[in-house]
Amino acid sequence: MSARRRWAWRALLWISVLVVALAIVGLQLVVRPQLADDPLVGAGRLDQPAVADAPGAVLPELAAPTQQASAAKVAERLAAVPREGLGDVVALVVDARTGTELCREGAGVRTPASSLKVLSALVAIDVLGPEKTFATTTFLTADAGTVVLRGGGDPLLAGAARPDAHPQPASLEELAAETATALKAKGVTTVALGYDATLFAGPAWNPAWPDIFARSVAPITALTADHARPSLARNAFERAPDPAQFATDKFAGFLAAQGIAVTGTSAVTTPTDASELAHVDSLPVARIAERVLADSDNDAAETLLWQVALARGRAATPTDGADVLATELQRLGLWDEGMRVLDGNGISADNQVTADALVGAIRMALADPDLRPVTDGLPVAGVTGTLAERFDEADAVGGRGVVRAKTGTIQGVNTLTGYVVTADGHPLAFALMTSGGAGQTSARLWLDRASAALASCGCS
Repeated sequence: MSARRRWAWRALLWISVLVVALAIVGLQLVVRPQLADDPLVGAGRLDQPAVADAPGAVLPELAAPTQQASAAKVAERLAAVPREGLGDVVALVVDARTGTELCREGAGVRTPASSLKVLSALVAIDVLGPEKTFATTTFLTADAGTVVLRGGGDPLLAGAARPDAHPQPASLEELAAETATALKAKGVTTVALGYDATLFAGPAWNPAWPDIFARSVAPITALTADHARPSLARNAFERAPDPAQFATDKFAGFLAAQGIAVTGTSAVTTPTDASELAHVDSLPVARIAERVLADSDNDAAETLLWQVALARGRAATPTDGADVLATELQRLGLWDEGMRVLDGNGISADNQVTADALVGAIRMALADPDLRPVTDGLPVAGVTGTLAERFDEADAVGGRGVVRAKTGTIQGVNTLTGYVVTADGHPLAFALMTSGGAGQTSARLWLDRASAALASCGCS
């Protein structure tokens, strides 16, 4: 090749490199900011890794109001939202700072579905404390022949360690590694494995729950892992019928991987003379509550309620949990005539609460830093949790990234409870409760459109 042709090829190569570099800069400086500001993408989402901190609160502080929102304008905005196929409606919107009522439709108690989790999560944080954790512990019997795996009621306990998860739950794999180290230090390499789930009295299945939920809720026990799911695939809902045995089998496998042979497993009560080998602590209650609300985690919601019952000196049972929840809501001033609660997750269609109680809980969480995980955990419209794939209709897009609310869906019931900042800066707390009508699609559309209408409201 001649020197002239070699020079031409080098020049062409450098020009190509320069064009690519300029294109990358253009994407970073021009296209990327435009995408990040697009409401269908969400600010900053292109920069977030797959695992990241939860979005910050829409309302970092509730400043003193400078101007009252207009009740007439709020009511007008909601009234303008189409209601084709919608059934019964109870709606309440208040100024989140002052509690001033801005719009009310309907009255009395209604079935909240999973919006009940707003109430049960707030009670759990208030009673247990935001930093409370639950330990899963191993013990060695006095004869050094049996390791006992004792459940402490950690609802988010994982089987395999999840170092990439945020926040990172405790795991049986981690506990097995620490337990094996302690056993080897004692010269023990072969053991029987007992499991102790007696912290919770049961029954493990709340009799108020329809059997159809057996695919989406595991029996509630003090020892469970991976929500008792044999498969962690996104669309796999099968649950192991005995979560404690399921967790123990996983733990036995992890012990074997650490060089500890397990001769058999059985249910036991931890002997009083057994010595602790190792333990792993759950995430703090505040983080568990956030998970409950973001993902509408039925298992964790009910487990937290049973932990509240234990903290109040009651047994960990469905009945005691429900009784304690009612008592605590009364103490907090979140109880109205006709209310009834039968669980902590809202599965029972016989739960009955008022919009006032739901809105009151939102306002209480916004005002108290210790309770703020309740509002921090609420799904963000179009972005996170159970609202990630909603608010995509043209007249609901305005709520994306602004509305934060807990969903609620069981047969014939759809609810949305949360808060929003209007276009002109008014923080509003709301509860929208629907039942009957043409079906879930119509109800969800109205809920999305109604809350988006509040977000885009110039309500001064």
